Amino acid sequence: MAAAGSDKEKLYTRLTNIFLDKIRSGEWRPGRQIPTEEELCKSFDVSKITVRRAVTNLVFDGHIEKIQGRGTFVKKGIPYAGMSMKTTLVEGVFMPGEAENVTVLEKSMVRVLDEALIKRLGPVIDAKVNYLSRLKSKAGVPVLVNETFVPARMCPAFEGWDPEGGSVFEFLREHGAAEIVKVVQTVELARPPEETARLLNARPTTPCMIIHRVFMAAADMTVAYSKTTARGDRFELTTEYERVK
Repeated sequence: MAAAGSDKEKLYTRLTNIFLDKIRSGEWRPGRQIPTEEELCKSFDVSKITVRRAVTNLVFDGHIEKIQGRGTFVKKGIPYAGMSMKTTLVEGVFMPGEAENVTVLEKSMVRVLDEALIKRLGPVIDAKVNYLSRLKSKAGVPVLVNETFVPARMCPAFEGWDPEGGSVFEFLREHGAAEIVKVVQTVELARPPEETARLLNARPTTPCMIIHRVFMAAADMTVAYSKTTARGDRFELTTEYERVK
C-alpha cells in the first residue's frame, strides 16, 4: 500500500477507510481484538505512524477502543453517525522553499507553576514540567516564538532531547507515555510580553497572533501544552478538513 510523493499525506486516511470496511463487513467483529500495530504495518506495508493515525481516527469516532495492557478492540456499541474529518494543520511563513531557522532560547525544568499554566496542563502529579522555548525565523527575519510545556511524567525522555530543528509533536508521538488522540486549539489576538515582542522585532503595543494548543491523550489527560506567539504580518495559519468516508 506504499504511496509516493504527494500521496503520503493521505495514506493514513485511506488506511482508516480500509479498517472501517473491515469493521462494517464483520471481518473485525465487535468485542474482538484487532491485529497488533506490527501486524498491520506488515500487512499493509506502511509505517507505524500511519497505522497509529488510522487507529486514532477510529478511536476518536467510537469504532474501536484501546484497553491498557490488553490491546485494541472493536467496540460493541454503535458510534454516533456524524461526519468524521481528517484535519491537517499547516503553518506557513513567507514564500515556499525558503529555509527556516530554529533557535533554542531555553530548555529547562519548571518547578513553580502559575495558575494559568496549571489550568492549561490540568493535574500535574509530580509538579515537574519541562519547558522549551524556540524562535523560528526565515531569511533572517523572526516570525514566531514557540513555548512548550511537557509534564515530566508524560515524557521522561524529553529532558534529554536535543530539540534544535526537531518536531515536538513527533517526538511526543514516538516517546510519550500516552498516545495523543486530540489537540484543542485556541487562537487569540493579544499584546505579547515585552521580551517576546523584542524577539519578534515588534512593538509591545502591537497585537500578535497567539495560538494555544493542548495535546491530549484518552480521558482528556494533558500530554503537553504549547503557546505560539507570531507576527500576523509574517505568519499564515491554514487548517484543511477532509472527510473520512
